[in-house]
Amino acid sequence: MPVPPTTRDAITAALKECGPMSVPEICEHLGMARNRVNTAITTARKNHPGRYFRIIRYRPQIGVSGRETPIYSASSGPDAPRPAFDKAQGRADHYRRNRARLAVERYRRRGTSASWLSGLVPMERRATQPTARTRGLFSGAS
Repeated sequence: MPVPPTTRDAITAALKECGPMSVPEICEHLGMARNRVNTAITTARKNHPGRYFRIIRYRPQIGVSGRETPIYSASSGPDAPRPAFDKAQGRADHYRRNRARLAVERYRRRGTSASWLSGLVPMERRATQPTARTRGLFSGAS
């Protein structure tokens, strides 16, 4: 006799009660381990596609690196399409977040001195024009 799906039923009840949530939010609401919730959702979606859980949208992660977080709903139907990963935008974001450190490394490779503030001049106020190599990295450059 099969074991009743208590975890899946608890997740379904939580999603119907509170609305769409991500896996960490479901874990916090139910007080369950993330591995247990992930396993239940993955198993249900694999064995019964589009029947118990569906992804209704993707939320970008803030403060951590990685792809978008899927938001689950306790309804049937097809999943929302996952946004395409824009590699060029990812590189541009990385440069903006780390431009001071990258400037110091660049000056060190050239053998010139640089302060830790070298890379902190706003991109719009820089006197130099972007080169062909860096033209695609900046959203403000044409």
